[in-house]
Amino acid sequence: MNRNYIIAFGVSVAVLAILAYAAWALFETEPYQKWVPPSREARRNEYLALDRWLESSGIPVRTESSGNISTFSGSDEKHIFIQASLFRWDEAAIDYITDWINNGGNLFLVLDYNTTHYREDDEPYILLEKFGISVEAEFNTPSARYDGNSPGFYHDISFHVSEAAPAIQIKDWTGSTRLVQAKSGKGTLTVSGRPRFIYSHFLESAPNMRLAWTIFLSGSSMDGSLAHNDLQDGWLFIRGITRTRGLLGSLWQQGNLTVLLVSVIILLVICFWAVLPNFGLIRENSEKPGKALRERFLAEGRFLKSYGALNMYIKAYIKEIKRRLARKEGLVDNELVENRLLEILGNSGVHTSESSGVYSDGAYSGFSTADSALLLRALRGENTAETNSTGPENRVSDEHFSYQEFTKMVIISKTILERI
Repeated sequence: MNRNYIIAFGVSVAVLAILAYAAWALFETEPYQKWVPPSREARRNEYLALDRWLESSGIPVRTESSGNISTFSGSDEKHIFIQASLFRWDEAAIDYITDWINNGGNLFLVLDYNTTHYREDDEPYILLEKFGISVEAEFNTPSARYDGNSPGFYHDISFHVSEAAPAIQIKDWTGSTRLVQAKSGKGTLTVSGRPRFIYSHFLESAPNMRLAWTIFLSGSSMDGSLAHNDLQDGWLFIRGITRTRGLLGSLWQQGNLTVLLVSVIILLVICFWAVLPNFGLIRENSEKPGKALRERFLAEGRFLKSYGALNMYIKAYIKEIKRRLARKEGLVDNELVENRLLEILGNSGVHTSESSGVYSDGAYSGFSTADSALLLRALRGENTAETNSTGPENRVSDEHFSYQEFTKMVIISKTILERI
């Protein structure tokens, strides 16, 4: 074999080895974690992890957004979870739930009310009193503290259990009771504030998971004294967005929200019926005819006359007429302007007398020679005022025009402006 081929082969292998090492050193892949936001379902349902845990264990899950006494009577489930704000409470419901628990039902009651709306006479608290449980609202929430050996709870509500009540209490690091499970007859009542320990974000904690398993999946009470063999019927959850306590919340809880909405709609219909034209009490009135144009001009003239401004009104028309003729037709000379105005009025053949200002002849086309004379009278008065501006003796004054002449002059001026 040629020695040069051997050298070339060795060099090629060395170069490829160097390139492979450089690629490995520069582009080495390392595992990393990528944050993926929760799905829309997880954001809307904070109990999603619990739902999937139950379903994967063969326990059916049914969810309702609200409930009442018929929810219990028509339910096949013996395990029911209730957010207190989403249930319609009354005395009949309290009595029925008490009997339902004594006959083997298992209720998990969540007091999701805000502590600022806590009232001792609320029906959920009356129900708890039947099992020897009282509620204490904590307005001064203690500082947060992580305890890896106990379940997580919110610190807005705590409970007190009478000594005679057969109940299991779970306390947090503050020594306050956050969850109670009371036995009555063949069933149990479990109550807590907002159940932080079963929210999807916190369920992965071992203490939270143990407590959730004991309550929802073990098939027995927390002390093991009562066995539940009906988990195959599943859990019914009455849960959703907490309804704010207040006017609307109280109306809804008492069953009057529907009546309120119907009343508001009826009130709106009555208001529209009372104010809309051609619909209710107020009818569209036929428009009353106004006064004749002549009467309007006379009234306007009297008003201007009383303030000595009649000549200013006519003067404004004359200036606008002369301005338009100068701009559109290039007429500036006074005599040419007069002839053009007579032509517009239909009196192009009129011969005038400079001294008297009276027309001797002319054609009639809507305006008489007297009307043309009135126009020239105002026009020449304006021209005189412009040439002799040192004194007011030659200006057009209010005494030069009567009310009737003022009305005619306004009509003549408007007609000329429309025809220019």
